[in-house]
Amino acid sequence: MKSILPAALFLLLAACAQIREPQGGPKDTAPPQLLSAEPADGSTNFTGNRIVLRFDEKVKLDRVREKLLVSPPLAKPPEVAVERGTNVVITLNAPLAANTTYTFNVGDAVQDLSEGNPAAGMAFVVSTGNHVDSLSVTGHVIGAATGLPAADVLVLLHAAADTGDVRTAPPDYFTRTRADGSFALTHLPGGPMRLYALIDRNGNYRYDLPNEQIAFLDGSINPEKAPKESLFLFQPVSATQFISAAKVLDERGWQLAFARRAGEVGLRSLDREGGKLEWWAEWNTGRDTAVFWPSDTTLLGGQRFVVSGQDGILDTLTYRPTTKMPFYLSVSALRDLETGQWQLISSRPVAHVDTAHVDLRLDSVRTSWVPVLDSSERRTIRTGIVPKPGMRVSMVLFPKAVQAVMGGTNDTTRLSFTAPDPRTLGKLKVELSVDSGSAYRGPWVLQLLTGKGNLVQENAMDSLAPVHWMDLAPGSYSLRLVADRNHDRRWTTGSFIPPLQPERVFVLQDPVKVRAGWTVETDWKVQEGQ
Repeated sequence: MKSILPAALFLLLAACAQIREPQGGPKDTAPPQLLSAEPADGSTNFTGNRIVLRFDEKVKLDRVREKLLVSPPLAKPPEVAVERGTNVVITLNAPLAANTTYTFNVGDAVQDLSEGNPAAGMAFVVSTGNHVDSLSVTGHVIGAATGLPAADVLVLLHAAADTGDVRTAPPDYFTRTRADGSFALTHLPGGPMRLYALIDRNGNYRYDLPNEQIAFLDGSINPEKAPKESLFLFQPVSATQFISAAKVLDERGWQLAFARRAGEVGLRSLDREGGKLEWWAEWNTGRDTAVFWPSDTTLLGGQRFVVSGQDGILDTLTYRPTTKMPFYLSVSALRDLETGQWQLISSRPVAHVDTAHVDLRLDSVRTSWVPVLDSSERRTIRTGIVPKPGMRVSMVLFPKAVQAVMGGTNDTTRLSFTAPDPRTLGKLKVELSVDSGSAYRGPWVLQLLTGKGNLVQENAMDSLAPVHWMDLAPGSYSLRLVADRNHDRRWTTGSFIPPLQPERVFVLQDPVKVRAGWTVETDWKVQEGQ
């Protein structure tokens, strides 16, 4: 009989030789800590071309070219590498300017090797002169249209004496905003400077593309006595009209986005032979995006169209679907908040409604009805149905009840309409006032938005007055107030040349909670800092 001891001993030794991750123990959440630097942080009269940062644990680099910010910017980006596991070495590829303080914002670029915890907020400072500049400029960048903080936006400082500006020259100093929109430009010299914020699409630290967003401070500032500044980021109206995006939707509407608010737009086919093709435009509220619905989709794919506006030809585009068109159109029900009337919304423009294929019942009693097609909103069917409280209304759309202009009908669709029970809805009363020191006096547009930012209600007014909103679904809402400078009852953007700030938007800091069966009253004193 053979002994099994040698085989068992081999398996035991193999198991002991396997390397496994240690089990248990708390997860490492501490970021890497800087132990020392060469030269030391805050050194003066620096003339070298190599900086070594020594950390307390092994580290790695993450998108270092994107995340490492050197202010003032360097003529050539430095080389950054990890040496000996714990050292980050920055090798300069161009001489530093004389008598200048440089800040190397390492931030999220350096992470610990095990868990990826970033050395967030860490900065290294060195001066080529005999002192380190110590002045600063702080503040916030806010989205002008939303009134909300703008994160990860470039903030730029240019010396006021320079002949160039943010369009033509790199900044003298720069940083990026934090998640709350705040920024801090530190280790600055004195003297007047111009302050900008920028969403930089091409990464050249200049405002030189039509789709870039800009913010600027009127006049210049001096870091020696600069208060906290607020910059309002906006997308200026394009100097010329053009089509910025085009897409054929699943239901075959052609969605075109324009660089600015558009007037009348025409589509002319270059390839179509015979037949008559018409287009109906469905515009958004800002009239800078439209869905053009064709009257016929036969052989439409691949055809070219000349798109013209008030200023002439805008572009030549090809109608090119990328998905298969759904076999059936869809129909949903929507209640008009002003009239209480229910209407049907089709996924395609409607040509005809056959009531013989519709079963409408009011409290189980079959009822006739007359559909009304809206000449301006071609996907809308007015029903004339305004249910009384407690009334049960049901509608069944059998196949071929609704026929689309470009072809296609519905499948069996079941809908129900009800009058909202006042006991399940809430009311909101908003009392508005303006801080006595405010430069804004109206007119105003007050907006009520859902938690996701969708507009629910809005009121335009020449002066601040109490606003009452009825029949609101319970939930959390936000309030936004537009200082309507040009009296057009909507928010208007600014311009860089000539310099014009966007219309000011104020946001109530705390959400408004609407409760069923209650009237919620909110007093809002509008202040500059909001």
